[in-house]
Amino acid sequence: MSDENQDNGGGSGFGWFLVGLGIGAAIGVLYAPQAGTDTRETLAESARERAEYLKQKSREAAAQVNTYVDAGKDQFGEYVERGKNAVATGRSQVEDYVERGRKVVAKHASKVSAAVDAGKSAYTATTAPVDERI
Repeated sequence: MSDENQDNGGGSGFGWFLVGLGIGAAIGVLYAPQAGTDTRETLAESARERAEYLKQKSREAAAQVNTYVDAGKDQFGEYVERGKNAVATGRSQVEDYVERGRKVVAKHASKVSAAVDAGKSAYTATTAPVDERI
């Protein structure tokens, strides 16, 4: 149970350390032997530097995200192209099999037709003498 309470934030211990470090630095600057105006100017300059630092890091992060997005688009386009090629190959194979099937059916259709005609002739030949006897 105590492990669950201690493992709440994972990496949040380091974050709290940085917050404490920042607060300690701010308190140290406030108690430094400088005039109030100098201290305020130092704090303002530090805030400007931090803001610029954050802007720069956000620009870098945006550039990195754009790089990932472009790579994702390229990868997606490649997958789409592969899919189109697979469909075209499948369609070609199906058309080939259909054509082969048509040829087989045509080949056997003439044989079946000949067999049916032979059967009709045989039936006619065997039944004709019987009808004459009646």
